[in-house]
Amino acid sequence: MSGVALGILALPAAAQSGAPTPQPGGAQIDPAAATTAVATDEGGDVVVTGIRASLANALELKRNTIGVVDAISAKDIGNFPDANIAESLQRITGVSVDRVNGEGRGITVRGLGPEFNTVLLNNRLLSTEAGGRSFSFDILSSELITGAEVYKSSEARLQEGGIGSTVILRTARPTDRAGMHFAGTVAGRHDNTSDKVTPFASGVLSGSNADRTFGALFSFVYDKRKFALTNISTDGWITGQTIDTNGDGIKDRSGVALPRTTNFTATNSTRERIGGTFAADWNVSDTLKLKLDALYTQQKVQSRTNQLGYYTDPDRITSATVNANGTATQFVVLPATATAGLASDNIVSTSPQDARTYQIGVNAEWKPTADLTLVFDAAHSNSRDAADQLFYVVGTRQVGVTPTFTLDGPNGLPSITNTLATNDRTAPRLHCCSERGGRNGDTVNQATFDATWDFDGLLDKLQGGALFTNRKKITVSRESPEPLGCFYCGYQAVAPGSLFTDFSANVQGRDLTWLDYDAAALAQYYGSAAAVNQVGGNSQAAIDARNRFLAVYAGNNNSLDPIDRDRGSGTVRENTYAGYLQAAFGGDIGTNRRWSAMAGARLVHTDLYATGYSVTLTNIIKNPADPTSAVPVYSPTVPVDARNNYTYLLPTLNFRLDMSDALVLRLAGSRTLTRPTLSRLGLSQDFTFRPPNSNTISGGNPYLKPFLAWNADASVDYYLSRTSYFSLAGFYKKLENFIISGQQPEEYFGLTFLANRPFNSQKGEVYGLEAAVQSTFDFLPAPFNGLGVTANYTLVKSSIRFDPSLSNQTFNVEGLSDTANFVMFYENDLLQVRGAYNWRAPFLRQTFGPQSEPENIFGYSQIDLSGSIKLNSNISFYAEALNVTNEKFRSYSRFKERLITVSDQGRRITAGFRVNF
Repeated sequence: MSGVALGILALPAAAQSGAPTPQPGGAQIDPAAATTAVATDEGGDVVVTGIRASLANALELKRNTIGVVDAISAKDIGNFPDANIAESLQRITGVSVDRVNGEGRGITVRGLGPEFNTVLLNNRLLSTEAGGRSFSFDILSSELITGAEVYKSSEARLQEGGIGSTVILRTARPTDRAGMHFAGTVAGRHDNTSDKVTPFASGVLSGSNADRTFGALFSFVYDKRKFALTNISTDGWITGQTIDTNGDGIKDRSGVALPRTTNFTATNSTRERIGGTFAADWNVSDTLKLKLDALYTQQKVQSRTNQLGYYTDPDRITSATVNANGTATQFVVLPATATAGLASDNIVSTSPQDARTYQIGVNAEWKPTADLTLVFDAAHSNSRDAADQLFYVVGTRQVGVTPTFTLDGPNGLPSITNTLATNDRTAPRLHCCSERGGRNGDTVNQATFDATWDFDGLLDKLQGGALFTNRKKITVSRESPEPLGCFYCGYQAVAPGSLFTDFSANVQGRDLTWLDYDAAALAQYYGSAAAVNQVGGNSQAAIDARNRFLAVYAGNNNSLDPIDRDRGSGTVRENTYAGYLQAAFGGDIGTNRRWSAMAGARLVHTDLYATGYSVTLTNIIKNPADPTSAVPVYSPTVPVDARNNYTYLLPTLNFRLDMSDALVLRLAGSRTLTRPTLSRLGLSQDFTFRPPNSNTISGGNPYLKPFLAWNADASVDYYLSRTSYFSLAGFYKKLENFIISGQQPEEYFGLTFLANRPFNSQKGEVYGLEAAVQSTFDFLPAPFNGLGVTANYTLVKSSIRFDPSLSNQTFNVEGLSDTANFVMFYENDLLQVRGAYNWRAPFLRQTFGPQSEPENIFGYSQIDLSGSIKLNSNISFYAEALNVTNEKFRSYSRFKERLITVSDQGRRITAGFRVNF
């Protein structure tokens, strides 16, 4: 980075423009300014276009704002720099991305995860299909967005909720440019995991009259992806186990950590995303402007997983090797019998998604006088996701063999050897079959009123306003009715071989074959007399159990279809009232320096009402055929509700000093809050049964308080030209009311459950440094003047550090990690080429992850390439490659050798044509 910085500092001073007047009310990216390489107008001034125009627009916003903000801008409408909005945002200093199936889903800013960042669409809160508040970037196509702003220091006018940042996404306006315009893209996308090519298409049509007083815009996007991901996983590690390590039948070693399972998984998925926007602008007069916005996006996923799994029973381990951390690196399992012992599980599951989100908003801006602007905005947004999942298990007891687990197997990954043939169709037995899922619904109604008074003199601007938000989150839990789910647990019925076929996959470099089956056909056999009569004996209790099962199965349409259940369902309603006042000041110091300041406060009141269902566990019926399962007996559910409210004053202060036209110093201080994620505020509790030692109880807490933080920011920016700068920033956050999962053992009918319930507890500090440099080498002779580079690095630390040696550590600041980006590009009148490198250091994702143990993520880096070439003035050919080196996702538990999962992310190559008219 130092070499790049030195090269930039050699830029001539003539390349610098005069310092702009800071905008205390927040600036906004001008999408109309982004056109296409370096040119010179008739007056001899440099005109930036293409990638440079995008960088210039984003840098102009940064220069014009008193506080600390960064931005990205589309090179043109429908031409965001990355295929996913989150992937583009990670190019910003201090921003990293959380991926699902290789696609960005959430963002972490300065070490604070998705729940700590407020994401707004055109300054409006958008509902989300997930259970919490965090914005799901994977459901919104980047082709619908023209710019994004990341406010790292707060202002009183900004909606509260983002301790990490406030992110504002903006869609195109029809009056950004006069006349009729169309921009479209048609492409094919190849995913190396499936070796399939799928279509992609998008378009933006806008029209405006000559004086841009009226216009309308319509955009659409269709994006389909087929991918086949594989992984090897352990489902976490069970700790504190006592096992036999030398084969003498005596348990001689305690405090051992064992993999919960050893899984080999292959998932085939199809993801289809459809979206569109509509916007209309009507400038009724010079003093009245009206806007209408509508957005719709839909994401459907069909996903089928085949898994070969081995469940660890500590009591059947006969010899083992344990390292200094207490991790079992190798162990041997006793041979199974017909009724007990290890089985190879052939698992078929699905994970579909049907998520739909829409938003409608209206905006009116009125200027009754030249100095007063009044803005009213109202929006309605709704999201839903309804999908049922199935999970079927058929297993083969490992009779006559001694399966052996090795942690460091082929390619350094876990393996199970010395097993029976995994595709043997003569002995598969029914074990566990259930279907479950649910429906999430989120509705947001919001109205804002803002007033701005402009002044001349020391007081530059006065702003005030109010906000009302009504939000309702509904969760409906669904599950196959009892006793359908675990009637056969313990592998109690042989299934005919005709139901099965071979499934083959290369799982992380290993060619494996195991059993596959049609889930519907298996479910029909599941309810047949031939299967049911194999369970139990001739006792009256066994006969009654079989009759009860058959009655429930028949009453459920002869299926395992899930039904709505009260347990785990609930609703959270939240009303938010906020008002703010903010003043901006400014003045000159001498002849070359100018200072600007902005001070304000936001008063926020929140009313919360949660409803759910209370249930009492009245009995637990243990399964003699399967010591790892049990059937619960519940009391009838009872409706319950709870209320909570809180009020906070959030002051803000931002100061800026222009030392010269190029050198700018900034200081900022504020108090911010983040409300608890909605999924933690529910009342209902749920039980998970995994005897003898993996039983859990989970529930919410409607009395949680919001996270609070006092923030301090300082930065120095040196602007070298319209497109080049160097920046160094420091930040400090003192947080309180951290929400942790309180875990304590509870005893029910002879079984120990680990109860997980959230509550406010700890305080902590987060601090760090950011460094960024950006340069376009316009001062070099052709063709080198088409080169450009951006680079940044973020260092994040916390006063609370994760210590893997402390088994009783209940609180950590999760998600903290250093990040770095490096982007290099070249463009001229015909060609654009861009390469991007992103790196994120290892970090703690959860203090209580799988098996209530920590979950850590290994460091991850990714290289992306893109390029385009003009075929004529209206058509260009483009191509991009994401994750060029095919990097994988890896996670581990308390120690690095305790692997949780290693999985594919996939390399995706897209090629197609873009048109502009």
